[in-house]
Amino acid sequence: MALARVRKAATQASAKETKILQGLVGYYQGECSLGYTASRLRMPLRALMEFMIKHSLPQYWQEEDGRKGLSRLAELRSAL
Repeated sequence: MALARVRKAATQASAKETKILQGLVGYYQGECSLGYTASRLRMPLRALMEFMIKHSLPQYWQEEDGRKGLSRLAELRSAL
């Protein structure tokens, strides 16, 4: 019984992280700002920034940051 609850919680956490990672693709492609991305994901900007720091995702300042960010997103998605 407890194992089923743990599996369910892990699945929900994984789905939430996958949604965030997918939402960040547009940000790293230069299509929208980080604030707009946070609002599309319906989460506070601060929480999104903390997620990015936790997972070593760069802020988008230059095109190179976008490439690095997309590469890191691919790594994270393959780990889920």
